[in-house]
Formats: sequence, structure tokens, C-alpha cells
Amino acid sequence: MASSIVRTCMNIRANVVGVRGAALILNYVPRRNHNRYEMKYRREMYIRRLEVGPEKERRRSEWINWNYDCEIFAFGKRLSEDLSESVLRQAFVQSSYIEREKQKRKELGIDTDVMSFQLQDNGELAEKGSELLSSYIKVYLRNMYPYMFEEGVSSIHDYLVSEQMLSYIAKHIGCEDLVLSEDFPVKSSTLSQTFKAVVGAVLKDKGQERAECFVRDFVLPQLISKDINELWELINPMGLLSAVLALIGKGPPEPRLLWKSATNTIMSLYWVGIYSDKQLIGKSPGETVTIAEEMAAREALKKLMKTDDSRSPLILGRMADNLKLDYKRVNVSAEEVTRKHFSNEDRHNNTATS
Repeated sequence: MASSIVRTCMNIRANVVGVRGAALILNYVPRRNHNRYEMKYRREMYIRRLEVGPEKERRRSEWINWNYDCEIFAFGKRLSEDLSESVLRQAFVQSSYIEREKQKRKELGIDTDVMSFQLQDNGELAEKGSELLSSYIKVYLRNMYPYMFEEGVSSIHDYLVSEQMLSYIAKHIGCEDLVLSEDFPVKSSTLSQTFKAVVGAVLKDKGQERAECFVRDFVLPQLISKDINELWELINPMGLLSAVLALIGKGPPEPRLLWKSATNTIMSLYWVGIYSDKQLIGKSPGETVTIAEEMAAREALKKLMKTDDSRSPLILGRMADNLKLDYKRVNVSAEEVTRKHFSNEDRHNNTATS
């Protein structure tokens, strides 16, 4: 009895499930029939986009949501510089833009004598900004690296004030969209001049101290994580090391082979150490003994100039607000030290021979 009841219930459930399954099958519509037309449409649009090519690069001022007055105001606030609007506007005006606007007015028949043109280019601001930029960077480096030779300071200075570096800084602080220039895309030389003009604008409106702070905040941090010794192309490190050791009253450098490995293979390695008065002053590896000796001399010079990897970091930011710099300081020249040392050696040898 019980088994017949269970069998009856199972048959009823199977019939219900069968009815539901049939209903689902009748109402089923394959989705790919809908997507087939959309896929063709997307493919056609993709092919047409490739035929048209990339969109032409346009000036930022050509977009509908551009407001030059607001951008000029935001530029000064973004850099924490409360500059007057007239001076800041002048820093972004190139002479080519003024010439183009005058030509447009001439073509339209507008008399420039009746309606004068009020814009001034940034040539004067760029010149003053370039002078302050160059002088302050050298003063700062001479005080931060007092034992570095003047040639090394000049090499770092040339790296920081190069057109490539200044255009890079100007682009990343938002000068590219604000420049009023005839050329587009904006050239690196134009961006470099614009950044110098911005420095000149800070100098004109806020004074020398604020302009130097601006240079310290935006230009000098480019040396972070940079090996400053690689910026100086040193020709004869062993000769310079001999001259420096003689200048400070130490014995001449003596290179010694510390150890070597795999000398008969393409993976040969030599470690050379340089001694002075029986003390190790530098060591370095190299593929050959000559290369290892030159690199060891460079390492010894780094330690003497205190520009090795363990040197103290640059003083920047708020820590540099109370920094006292000697503006009259000039570091020792490597060329003069080397010339004096070898001239003394030649004189001593001539005296000993006679």
C-alpha cells in the first residue's frame, strides 16, 4: 500500500517537471541570434575607425570646457605661489604668438595704432629667471658638496638647466597647456623658456628668496635617486687621484690585485684595490685589470669628495628654509690641482737630473 502511494507521487512529480521543461523549451530563444547583428555592427565600426586614423591632436584651448582665466589662477595656487595675474600671464606669452596676433589683425584691417596690443612676451622674464636659476644651483651644489671639484659641480648644473630637463619639469607642472605660442605641439625649447620665465615671474613679484625656494622645490629634487658622479665625465681618474693625495699630504696611490676568478673565460673578473700609506682607499671589480684599476680610482675619488653612495641626502623642503649658504664659495678645480701636481713633479725630476 505504502509503496503504491510513493510510486503514484513520483509519477505526478515527473509529469509536472515534464510540463515545466516543455514550457521552457517552447519559450527558449537562442541569444546568439540577437548578438549576431551587433557583432557585425561593431566590426564595421572598428574597420571604419582604423580607416579614419587617430584623432588629430588639438590645443587644450580648443575644447569646450577650457577657461584660460581659471587655469592661470589655478596654476599659481597649485604651486603655492600667490603671484599677480599680469606677471604670471606674461610668463606664458611667446614672441611668436604676438607676431601671429599682429598679423591676424593686419589681415582683418585693424589699425594697430588705434587699438594697441597690450601683450608683452616673456623674453625679459626668461633672461632674469635663467640667471637666478644658474647662479643658485651652483651655490647650492657648492655648499652641499664642498669637497667636490668645480668641474663636477658644473656638470651637475648643466644637467639640471638643460633644455630637456627644464621642458620636462615645465610639462609636469602644467605649463604646456598655458603657453601662448604659434608652434603646436609645443617645442621643448619653448617649454624650457617658459619655465625660466616662471622663475623670473616669481623673482619679479616675490623677490629673490622666494624664487630660490621655487628652484629648490622643483629643480633640485631631480637629483634624487641620481648618481651625481656619473654626470661628470672624468678622463684620467688615476692622475687626479695622485694629485689629490699629494695635495692632502698622503702617499701616492698603489694599485694591487686583490683576487681574480674565471680568468680564462668570457666571464673573467678582477678585483683591484688602491692603497695609500698601506691603507685601502678604494676597490672595484672589472672585466680586465685595467678597467678594475680605473674603477677603483673612481671609487677612491668618490670617498675623498664625499659623494659616494653612503653620502647624506640633499637638504630640501622645509628643512632647507633655515639653510645658510655661502654665495661667494668656489670649489677647487680639478684641472688646476692636476696641472700644479704634475708641474711640480716635472720640476722635481729636472732638478734631480741636473
